[in-house]
Amino acid sequence: MSRSTWSEPREPEPSRSGGGSPGSSDSRDLDRPASGQGLSGRTPNVRQPVQMRDRVFRLRESEWQTLRTVGTFRVVAETDVLRDAGDQKTLRNDLLHLVDEGLLDRKTGMVNHQPTRLITLTSEGKSLVDRHRDGSASGRTQQYHAGLVKPKELAHDVQFYRAYRHEARRIEEAGGRVTRVVLDYELKRDYQQFLNRRDRTPDATFEGDLRAFAEARQLPIVDGHLELPDLRLEVETADGRTETRDVEVVTEHYSRSQMSGKTRAGFALYRPARVSPFGRGGSSTRGGTPVDPHNLDFLK
Repeated sequence: MSRSTWSEPREPEPSRSGGGSPGSSDSRDLDRPASGQGLSGRTPNVRQPVQMRDRVFRLRESEWQTLRTVGTFRVVAETDVLRDAGDQKTLRNDLLHLVDEGLLDRKTGMVNHQPTRLITLTSEGKSLVDRHRDGSASGRTQQYHAGLVKPKELAHDVQFYRAYRHEARRIEEAGGRVTRVVLDYELKRDYQQFLNRRDRTPDATFEGDLRAFAEARQLPIVDGHLELPDLRLEVETADGRTETRDVEVVTEHYSRSQMSGKTRAGFALYRPARVSPFGRGGSSTRGGTPVDPHNLDFLK
């Protein structure tokens, strides 16, 4: 859908700082604008000029946070971002401004059989956050993504940000913090590049490559199959150690063997929450139990 389809009225611009960004478990700590290039140290609610090539954008800190969050997870439901906002009026204005600037795109997709507003980075939005970013403490930078790759997987992929929020909250409660998010797309890409590397020797075997890649990335092999999570979270623990947390969003389409593999791999498993007409704690005696499109249940 083109940017011109965004026709919501703008809210009055707030006069005080604060609000407008996702909540405490967003991706704002994953990457920040490079020193002197972004908005760090400026008044959060005042838009500042940021140059990229021959264009100058005017952005405030909350808009940077929104761009980084959306780019980290490729696609995010607008309602999820708004639900996490401390100030929804500010965030609505941020979204309108970012779409007008050509940095965000808004589409409508079917998620759990419901039309859902989705937001993604445009190619220009991705270029902007790529240009103004720092490396993480580990030396690895957060990867950002633009547009949709597999529209048929929208209902699954839009849950990634929701699963992240839940898992990040558990990590924060233990005194840690997430420093970087790696999507399954990145792991699959790296695996294929490793299998097709130019310096692969003639005597290399698939089994040997499988073990080598799994060992290098600390990924589990279950029954001869490399298990790749939907999300890999790089975490700084309360005592300063660096570790990873692998997260999977499971659906009703997962086979018994798939569920077994993900469980044995030790992934943190989430699934879309189910509700009844009587509320999440009630019960229904007719038909199946509907899915709550906004919440996830933690399985293990």
